[in-house]
Amino acid sequence: MANLIPQIAQMLGVELGEEFKIKGYEEWFYKFDNDRVLMFKHNDDVKMPVAPVSVYVAFLALLRGECEIIKLPWKPKKGETYYTFALLGDKWVVRSSWWGGFPNEYALLDKGWVYRTCEKAQAALPAVAKEIGVEYEL
Repeated sequence: MANLIPQIAQMLGVELGEEFKIKGYEEWFYKFDNDRVLMFKHNDDVKMPVAPVSVYVAFLALLRGECEIIKLPWKPKKGETYYTFALLGDKWVVRSSWWGGFPNEYALLDKGWVYRTCEKAQAALPAVAKEIGVEYEL
């Protein structure tokens, strides 16, 4: 029998390893790995796993359509590449950087200006530039 977890994750709109919440169960974080559904709480950046029964109650509610996934903003891991905006001359552009966990990076993250791909940052730049009233170049 084939492992269906990767397909189920894809059908629900999340990737393997991507953390998310479930509406109605917001106090918990969830993620799929290759062969199971994991549920845990964050406590000062320590992940505390919980009983499997709780996982399956929420998972079954998802499968029945009784609740929905709440996507969380993507946050890069230390040293991981991300894309954001920069000023080049008098125009805003997309640039890449490596996540170091610095205060200015958390400000970008809180603003929603940290992207996993260059394409996503480029897609967002026109609206951001219009909102702020600056010129941009892709």
